[in-house]
This record gives sequence, C-alpha cells and structure tokens, in this order.
Amino acid sequence: MPTVPVTPDWEKTIALLARVDEGISLAVLRGRPDAELTLPSPGTQVFGIQVLLAGTPRFELDRGAVCTPRVGSLVLSQYSDRLGSQVRLPARHDVHIVDLRLSADALRRLTSFPIAERLVARFASDASSHDAPGLVASCGASHAVLQLAQSLSSTPLADPDALALWRRARAHELLAHVIDVLATLDPSVPLTAIENERLLRAFALLETRYAEAWPAVRLAKAVGLPEKKLQSGFRARAGTSVHAHLRALRLRHAAQRLAGGASVTDVAFDVGYDNLSHFGKSFRAQFGVLPSEYRSLRGASH
Repeated sequence: MPTVPVTPDWEKTIALLARVDEGISLAVLRGRPDAELTLPSPGTQVFGIQVLLAGTPRFELDRGAVCTPRVGSLVLSQYSDRLGSQVRLPARHDVHIVDLRLSADALRRLTSFPIAERLVARFASDASSHDAPGLVASCGASHAVLQLAQSLSSTPLADPDALALWRRARAHELLAHVIDVLATLDPSVPLTAIENERLLRAFALLETRYAEAWPAVRLAKAVGLPEKKLQSGFRARAGTSVHAHLRALRLRHAAQRLAGGASVTDVAFDVGYDNLSHFGKSFRAQFGVLPSEYRSLRGASH
C-alpha cells in the first residue's frame, strides 16, 4: 500500500486505503488539506494508475521532469526500488484522486501485456528519470475510466465480503482499460514534424474555443490535417477521441465556473451545451454529482 505519513491533514484527506487483491492496493484521496501534503516514493517496483477527478497535484521523479496533470487525466507511473519520487498536493485546494497500485508480481499474474515497455515507448520524454528506471506520464482519461474512478470512490455495498469482491472486480476493470489505452496509443501512421505542429495547434484551438461545435472533420480542416491522422494524434497524446477531449475540456471549465458561483444555466450555455439535461448527465458522469450540487459543495468550501 502507499506509504502515507500519519498527520491530521492526511487523515482528513484519505477517504479509503484498502488492499483489494494480492499485490494491489487502492487509495482514494479526497478533501481539502490545510497544508501541502507529500506522498513519498513507494520504495519498490510498482505500477501506478491514478485518475485525477479534482486538484492540481505535482508528480516528481528524481532529477526527472515534473508531471502536472489536469482534472480528468489518467496518470500512469512506473516506479523502481532505486527511484526517488513524490506526489505533492497543494494546500487549500480540493483534491480527489483514485490511486491504484500494482506490484510486479500482481501484473505478471494478471496480464502478459508489456505495460512497462509500452509506457517507455510512448511516454519516455514526458517525465522520466535519467538515473533509475521510472516514469510518470499523463493523458486524458476516457469516459469509462472516469466513471470507474467515481464508482471506486463510493461504497455501494453493505456486506464487507461483497464490497471487497466488487472493488477487486473494478480494480481489474480499470487495469483492463489502461491496457486498452496503451495498446491504442501508438498511431498506425507516424506524424511528421509539420503534422505534429498542426496537431498541437488543434489542441490549442479546442482549449481556447471549446464552446464551439468541433466535429473532427471541421477541426482537421481548420488545422490542415487529414481527419484520420488528427484522430490518431489525439489518441496518442490524450488517450481519447477529439469528441471526448472536447467534452472533458468543457466540463473542466464548467467546474471552474461553478466553483466560482456562476449559475448552472449560464455555465451550460457558456461552455457549449444547448441542453441542460444533457449537461447535467455529462457533468454527473465525470464528477459524481449534479452541477447544482457541485456548485453548492464548492461554494461552501471557500
């Protein structure tokens, strides 16, 4: 299990810490710490799956780059026994992270998929250590992964044995989705330097004009990329389709506006939704609560 310091702030932030299977631990961090919290290196060979539902954590490796994922990200980490690392949670910021960790033995028992090799092949330039084997990288989490993370933050069953079995199944399902992401991240046709620049322009365009309708064919034409290469590039960099990435952007901006006290109706239309019911369902699927509930909860915490 993650080595968590025993402090009042940590005790308030850890919503769940459980062993869900042999060599597999689940932690749910959820709260608003008064002081910065630091989660130290596991000190052993571990594969980590973190889903960021709220917060602005920093994942740091010894003398490696810093990974600063956004809300709605899937963070994948590979630690070794010689690698120092830490996860920093800033003070006075809401945090909600679902953290699943699997030992090397657990991975070998569950799958023959080359997770470590695929991670290095796709993400070695993102946040890797130069002195010891290890890597931390992030991409956009799919709708299914976000829903799984939300469900793992809940306690849907009363019987302890039934709940343990349910969590084990959900943990295995989350691993399956991660393997699927890694299996599809490698685009069939590599992008040239010019095409990669145009792909980055597409990401920037959605970031600033997310309220507009952006079917893939329109975005591809706007940046000068074939639609197939655009979709392949989005899956390689964000782990999702253009449509899913745009939805995540809209909901992230909606959450920020709601936390500031804006009305649900204004926010829905401002971020690009023309149907309040659709907005409410999409928001709840990603954040686990309705927009009005989110607004009340975040407003009360400030």
